[in-house]
Amino acid sequence: MAGNSDLLTCYLANRGDLLKYAAGITGDYVHAEDLLQEVWIRCQSSEKPENPLHFLYRVVRNLAVDKYRAQGRERQCFVQADEGIAIAVPAPTADAETNMSDRQELDAIMAALDELPEKTKQAVLLCRFEGWKLREIAAELDIPIGSVHRIIAQGLEHCRKHLYASE
Repeated sequence: MAGNSDLLTCYLANRGDLLKYAAGITGDYVHAEDLLQEVWIRCQSSEKPENPLHFLYRVVRNLAVDKYRAQGRERQCFVQADEGIAIAVPAPTADAETNMSDRQELDAIMAALDELPEKTKQAVLLCRFEGWKLREIAAELDIPIGSVHRIIAQGLEHCRKHLYASE
């Protein structure tokens, strides 16, 4: 792995757990195996991460999400005919009003996040946008897990209030 023996050692030592994690996301072990092969390829050109195991889990998650989104785009573009033939159909698109509404909601949430204390903002972003577990966030922010749970709940409540106040 391009001189990155720590990442290789971590990958090999945790391959079974990574496979289970990937299978949980993808829904089956065949796709999970393919995903882990792609993780292996991506990691060969990676810089040495500070936390190799966390890095590997994040790469697995990001690749799984990318594949899921790509499959969603394929499902929007193709319909399975009775004979098993894929037929191209136009992809459904949201209207301008829906796009505008979605953008306004996102802007309101981002504004609410900017009002939060830095640790609370980081905890919410890591939990909801990055998919980190509470124990990972606790280690990253150097605070107890109970505090992580509490500040995430407070942050989400603040965002909810801010979102509904803007409507």
